[in-house]
Amino acid sequence: MEIPVEKNKEYIVTIIDDGLEGEGIAKIDGYTIFVNCGIKGEKVKILILKANKSYAFAKIIEIIEKSPYRKEADCTNYKRCGGCNLRHIDYKETLKIKKNKVQNLVNKELENKIQVEDVVGMENPFYYRNKAIYPVRKK
Repeated sequence: MEIPVEKNKEYIVTIIDDGLEGEGIAKIDGYTIFVNCGIKGEKVKILILKANKSYAFAKIIEIIEKSPYRKEADCTNYKRCGGCNLRHIDYKETLKIKKNKVQNLVNKELENKIQVEDVVGMENPFYYRNKAIYPVRKK
């Protein structure tokens, strides 16, 4: 398969899904592009930073159609730090994104699908970090 994008070239794409690390996912001719800080539903102009056989990484140059869930990051170190990857998205929407990711991962291998409960949010979601990784396997 020929790679449909080139490094250092600009493209206009629609973000079709949210990634696990706060990136948006777009496609050009079935080829996956991970767009830093993209939000599902946005139409953006991107610059390809790196491309390989299976996928590419890009950054947003211009937001053409902005998501209603996009917000200004409330931390001056947000883009440099790497500690938080969803600060550009409304907090209530991040809870839905997290629920959907867990739902998809859990039901990927199950014959009898289960319904994941809503994520319990915090009253004040600032100045707090917690990352938990739980290995799960099918018996």
